Amino acid sequence: AFSLFDKDGDGQITTKELGTVMRSLGQNPSESELQDMINEVDADNNGTIDFP
Repeated sequence: AFSLFDKDGDGQITTKELGTVMRSLGQNPSESELQDMINEVDADNNGTIDFP
C-alpha cells in the first residue's frame, strides 16, 4: 500500500504525493490539511512519512 502513495519510489510520502492520491479518491485537502495528516505519523519530524 505504501508504494501507491510513494510515486517516485524514494521511501517517503510527501504532501504532494499524499495530495495526488487523495484527489484521485475524490477528496480535495488543503496543503495545511495534508501537512497535518503527515505530522500525525511523522516519527522523525522530517516532514514526510518514511517507510522503514
